Amino acid sequence: MEKEDLLLVKGMEFWAYHGYYPEENKLGQRFVVDVEVAVDMRKMGETDDLSAGLSYVTVYNLTKKVVTGEQHKLVQRIAQRIADEIIAAHPIKQVRVTVKKPSVAIGGIVDYAGCSIVREPEGMQLLGR
Repeated sequence: MEKEDLLLVKGMEFWAYHGYYPEENKLGQRFVVDVEVAVDMRKMGETDDLSAGLSYVTVYNLTKKVVTGEQHKLVQRIAQRIADEIIAAHPIKQVRVTVKKPSVAIGGIVDYAGCSIVREPEGMQLLGR
């Protein structure tokens, strides 16, 4: 994501019921999501018009819809679904979605476990990649 306009929505927190183990699906836990979208924001900057591009409110609402409205076993699937929704909602160049589970039962002390994925719309390749 070099030399691109980036729309950032970071530190979104949700209580949800994702997880591989049944107790995760029953009790739920906190998830933290960061989204970075490579999208041309030139028109928004020139016109000062929210409707001229992708809004961070849209990104938040799509993320919330996936995290709190669906149930998945893996954080990788949650990240993929968020990326799918953002790609479907607006013409973008690339999206990076990071999903973190701060209260993961891993047998040791960690800040969080999670994943980060980068996706592009079908058939699109960023220059130099």
